[in-house]
Amino acid sequence: MKTKFYVTLACLVLTGVITGCGKTETRVKQARPVKVKSVENHSSSNNVRYSASIRPSSQVEVAFKVSGYVDAIAREKDAANQWRYIQAGDVVSKGTVLARIRQSDFVARVNEAKSQAGEAKSALEANQSQVKEAMAAVETYKAQVHDARAAFERAGLDFERAKALFSTQSMTKPDFDAAKAQYEIAKAKLDAAEGNLQAGQAKVSTAQAQIGVAQSKINSAEAVTYTATIPLEDTELKAPMTAVVLERKVEVGALVGSGTSGFVLADVSEVKAAFGVSDLALPNFKLGDVLNMTSDAMSGREFSGHISRISPSADQASRVFDVEVTIPNTDGALKPGMIASLSVNEGGQSAQAVPVVPLTSITRSKVDQSSYALFAVETVNGKQIARLRTVSLGDSFGNSIAIKSGVKPGEIVVVSGVTLLADGDELSVIN
Repeated sequence: MKTKFYVTLACLVLTGVITGCGKTETRVKQARPVKVKSVENHSSSNNVRYSASIRPSSQVEVAFKVSGYVDAIAREKDAANQWRYIQAGDVVSKGTVLARIRQSDFVARVNEAKSQAGEAKSALEANQSQVKEAMAAVETYKAQVHDARAAFERAGLDFERAKALFSTQSMTKPDFDAAKAQYEIAKAKLDAAEGNLQAGQAKVSTAQAQIGVAQSKINSAEAVTYTATIPLEDTELKAPMTAVVLERKVEVGALVGSGTSGFVLADVSEVKAAFGVSDLALPNFKLGDVLNMTSDAMSGREFSGHISRISPSADQASRVFDVEVTIPNTDGALKPGMIASLSVNEGGQSAQAVPVVPLTSITRSKVDQSSYALFAVETVNGKQIARLRTVSLGDSFGNSIAIKSGVKPGEIVVVSGVTLLADGDELSVIN
């Protein structure tokens, strides 16, 4: 009897367990909120759109050549007719003094060099006067030598005649002695005149040598003056061309060194629109080709320019070739840094219309990770269901991409939240 009770109890417990295990909890899967869009047709053409950056035709940093304190910066009147220092956006003409270093130290050096040159010139003038005096004395000495030589020759003849007469006792001893004395005196005068002439000629040579020395001093002083003048001229920082100021880097009172950049100038009478093209598209661009472009900053206006440069090699990072289009910009409408867009016909036949979907609708296929897929929306029993479709991608057009196979124009695809979906999920479409 007791055994039968336990058997019955065990059966009841087992039945309860089986009954409890057989219960299941049913959960209702919520519809996922998504955004959808119809697959559209896109008619592609041969025109490819490029985005270009506007650059100045030339740009230069104007730097100081000498060190010192900045004591002046060029000024212009503002809209309120008040004077202000030139700043970014102002146009300066070629040769305009943009800034100036304090000149007092440099002026002192120039004045000192000029003073030395003046002293050398005064010494030269004195030496030239000495040469003139010495040359005049030489002429006088030459005349004296001529007269002394003539007197000496006459005295010599008289002395020779006296010796002949004295030898025949036709002249007395006193007369002979007088003739001899006269001869010796004439010889002494000739020697003295010739000595004076040699001394005068030596003075001329000395004075002429001093002139050479003085001239050398003048040349040296003038070279020093020129050398001192160059830094003085370099205290003025001048605009090398007519240009617009992109940046001013100095203030009055600032201490600058040699090579310090003061201003950044750009010639914007012409600008360059620079953009990159692939190696496949490069044959469509030729030097001199005219291209038209627009800028969002200048809505409604079209600009025209010619291709002035094509890079001979591709950029190592981007693998594209730089192309520059030179555009006249006489009114300064195009500013460096603006973005321009241009459309280039790259030849070939026009393509047929293709279905396109937003890029946000594309995801990796969960069946084959090397393929792409999207979720098409199908209506089943009044409910919108996500169906995974493997697709073949084509070219991209802005934020959209062409679909070669997998969907057709007019079908509805999910464009948001695709990474959270699974095939067969119910959808709740939101606007």
